[in-house]
Amino acid sequence: MSSPSTYKLIYFNGRGLAETSRMLFKAAGQEFEDFRYSVTINGSQYIRPEWEADKSKYIYEKIPVLEIDGGKHIIVQSKAIERFLARRFNMYGTNDVEAAVIDAAGEQINDVKQAYNKAKAAGADSEKKFFEEDLKKTFLAFEKQANKDNSGYWISSRLSLFDIQLYNLINSFGDQESVQKVLDECPTLKTIHDQVEQTAEIKKWVEERPKTIF
Repeated sequence: MSSPSTYKLIYFNGRGLAETSRMLFKAAGQEFEDFRYSVTINGSQYIRPEWEADKSKYIYEKIPVLEIDGGKHIIVQSKAIERFLARRFNMYGTNDVEAAVIDAAGEQINDVKQAYNKAKAAGADSEKKFFEEDLKKTFLAFEKQANKDNSGYWISSRLSLFDIQLYNLINSFGDQESVQKVLDECPTLKTIHDQVEQTAEIKKWVEERPKTIF
């Protein structure tokens, strides 16, 4: 009988592009090595000497990177890692159509993040418009899908990759008051957020995870 796989997730000491993968590991009850390069901030500059010394050894010179079985297999790019883990841990829907629906919603989250960064850079009026129009439109679309399932999860009546992605998106915004106003019109999404937050393994992780600067 073959031994179970081992996993090493490599990223900075931040939530950023690795937190969804960390939460997938935790929700699945799967042990993994959570390797973090140190980061400090000097003004607007990130100081990462260990990463700068090591990055040439990684394909594409980017992280996160997932090493499987001591580096026998290596997966790069955050979304590829998330999808691999979700598929392996049975959090990717019940069939290929549901997996594609989860993928599409995850891509929409990426679009929302880009729109938010653009709006935030443009100033307070643009940021206000983002919450009142862009985020609201996307959340109402997500709400429509969630109401088809009506199980406390977004799809397939069980915890999926998208539920965790949504949870992290909601909590990524500094202006939580504006986010909550949008969620007031999306009660099913709020239920999903709370369901993820109360998942025992994730709740424990959120309470105990390292403090980070981003």
